[in-house]
Amino acid sequence: MRRSGLQAFVDARYEYHWAPLLGCLVGQLDHLGAAQPNHVIGAVTGISYQPPQDAEFPALLEDGLASLGVSARVTYLSHPNRLQRFRARRRIRRELQANRAVTTHGVGVSAFGPVWGLIVGVDDERGAWRRDGPMTEQVSPWLPETEFNASPAVIVIAVRRSGEPAAERIPQVAVEAMTRSLDRARADLLDRIEVLDSSVEVEAQRYSYEAQALAANWGEAAAFWREFRHDRYTPAAQQMAVTLSRFATLFPYPMGGQPNSPGVRSAAVHILRDAVDALTTGR
Repeated sequence: MRRSGLQAFVDARYEYHWAPLLGCLVGQLDHLGAAQPNHVIGAVTGISYQPPQDAEFPALLEDGLASLGVSARVTYLSHPNRLQRFRARRRIRRELQANRAVTTHGVGVSAFGPVWGLIVGVDDERGAWRRDGPMTEQVSPWLPETEFNASPAVIVIAVRRSGEPAAERIPQVAVEAMTRSLDRARADLLDRIEVLDSSVEVEAQRYSYEAQALAANWGEAAAFWREFRHDRYTPAAQQMAVTLSRFATLFPYPMGGQPNSPGVRSAAVHILRDAVDALTTGR
C-alpha cells in the first residue's frame, strides 16, 4: 500500500466493560455527544442478552443505535481480498479525518486473544493504527498495519449523529432485541449445562471471565427493565441477574475457582437450570 503520510487522531476513549463491543460503542457515542448509559445501549442493541463468546452481531445493532439518534454503518468482510482490505482501511481513515473513532473487531486485546476495540488514530509514518480497548495499558496502544491486514475478517462499525434520541422507540426496540435474543441466550445456557454435565475439562480463567461477563450483561439488562417496566421482561431480567450473579460467584475472575470440581460443576448446573427457567417462564 502506498504511504500517504497521514496522521489523524481522535480524542475518544474505550470504556472498560465485560462486553468489549459495548465498551467501544459507549466511547463512540460519548465522543459524538450522544452519550447514553451502558444499560440503555446494551438493551436496545441486544448486547446485554448476548452470550459472551458469541461471534454473531447483537440482535439489533443498527436499529438500536438509531433509536438513540445515531446511525451506524457496518462493514463485515470474511477473508477479504486486497481490494476489500484497501477499501476498509480507506473508510477508517476517512472516519478518523472526520474526527470519528471506529469500532473494529480484532483491534482490542484481551487475555484470550483479539477482541473488539476502538481505532482512534493512524500514523502512516510508523505504519500503525492507534487503538484503545481492553488491556491497552498492558500492551502497546499501536497496532502494526501488517497485523491488521493479516486478520481473517474485517469488521468495521462507523457511527455518526443522525438526530435526537426517540424516547418512545427506546423501550420498543429493547423489547424486540430481547425477544430476538431469547433463543440464543437459552441455547447458550443449555450448552453450558451440557459441558458441565460432561467429562470435558474447562480452562479456569477463560471460563470465569465468561461467567462474570454473563452476569454483568444481565445485571445491566435488569437495570434497563427496572427503568422501563415490562410485564414479562422486567421480572425475567431481574431473575436472570440474581441467578447469574450466584453462578459468577462459583468462578471468581481471574483465578477461576474450581470449574473441574464435581461439586462446583453440579452446583453450577443447578443454577443454570434456574436461569433457563427464568428465561422460559419469566420468573
